[in-house]
Amino acid sequence: MIPDRDDVDSHLNNRRSQKDEIVRPSYYTERISVSTWPVRILLAALSLCAGGGAYGAYYFYDLYQKNLRQSDLRISELELRLALVDESAAESDSNLMANIEQTIEQYDLLWANWRANNRDFEEFKGEIARLKLVNEGQDEAYSNNSAQLARTSESLVLAESRLNAMVSDLSQITNSLDNVIVSVANLGAMRGDLESIRQALNSGDSTVLGLVGRLEYMEQSMESVNAHRLQINETLFRLQESVESLQRSAASPAVGI
Repeated sequence: MIPDRDDVDSHLNNRRSQKDEIVRPSYYTERISVSTWPVRILLAALSLCAGGGAYGAYYFYDLYQKNLRQSDLRISELELRLALVDESAAESDSNLMANIEQTIEQYDLLWANWRANNRDFEEFKGEIARLKLVNEGQDEAYSNNSAQLARTSESLVLAESRLNAMVSDLSQITNSLDNVIVSVANLGAMRGDLESIRQALNSGDSTVLGLVGRLEYMEQSMESVNAHRLQINETLFRLQESVESLQRSAASPAVGI
């Protein structure tokens, strides 16, 4: 229930009249007049503090708003960068996957090349082993050829010595042939003597002593001729043996080579 306006005014007037009727003591008035200055000063200080606090609050609020705007701008910038980073990360992921696929392809190619190189290496090893065997055979053949060449050199030295012997034998044969020619000439002379002896015998020449001397000379000449003939035959036999030995020595290196 709300009172009327007139009732309210009458109630306020009654209260004012009651206040005016109350007589306050003098000491209370003086006390009030003295103690109001500190209150005023305190109120002024409080007002100044409140003003300073309000100004500080306004300043810090403004600073807070500026920081908040800067933070919003920084957050927006970070969100933009994050979006760019997300896009670049997506591109990096796609590029990374492409690089991984290329790496896998390169790895497959390298693996295939390694297997091919391994096969080639095995073939090279087999070829090296075969060449090693061939070289061993060639070394053996070289050693055999060296031994054969040494034997051939010895045979050549021996053949040279035999040729020198044959040359000396030929010189001896030449001398013997010269002696044989001389003996043949002597035989021709002896034939003439024999013919003269035959004629003398036929004519009955009595010069027997001369004939005997000539016969002895003829016998000595015949013996000399026979001796030269035997010497020539022996020299020819040695020469034939030397030629056959030289032929065998020349044939054996040719067969070995």
